[in-house]
Amino acid sequence: MSELIIQRSLPDTAFEPVGDGWTVEGRAVPYGVTQEVSDGDGSYFERFRPGAFSRDVQKGGLWVNLMVGHSGDDGDRFIGRCVNLSEAHDGLYAAFRLNRSHPRAEEARAGDLRGWSVSARVYSSRKIGNLVEREQCGLCHVAATRTPQYAGAGVLVAREHEMRTEGTPRLDEWRKRYA
Repeated sequence: MSELIIQRSLPDTAFEPVGDGWTVEGRAVPYGVTQEVSDGDGSYFERFRPGAFSRDVQKGGLWVNLMVGHSGDDGDRFIGRCVNLSEAHDGLYAAFRLNRSHPRAEEARAGDLRGWSVSARVYSSRKIGNLVEREQCGLCHVAATRTPQYAGAGVLVAREHEMRTEGTPRLDEWRKRYA
């Protein structure tokens, strides 16, 4: 099982501050977009199939953290925790509540670290010529970056945190049982 780092960003015009700005939401991985990438396996084209992260979405993604970059001490790089993970036809979306005490939290809040790069485990891929289509992956973390590898994902909005209760079947069952 190999770990894959996927980098994405959005154009400058895509950032919209809303509320207190301590929760950032964006697209972590665009689906159906072919991009040339270069990593330890050389240069090739890659595309993520819709639903590639469906297992993580079903489990809620609460283990996924927003980090500053991909390397270094995890304690120093931790900038936020996932509060929502969802999929749409065009990609995997995530919301992170920022750690206000982190020295770079204001940069993330202001949109200076709007590019997102993900670290993921690839469980299933299909090779079609020089194209690798990612079919099933597991998200390890999302890294906030300034200059990611290619467009299609990143922070879309910074907003006040909103509790979302839909889509929590295990929690709903627990509440019924123990309330």
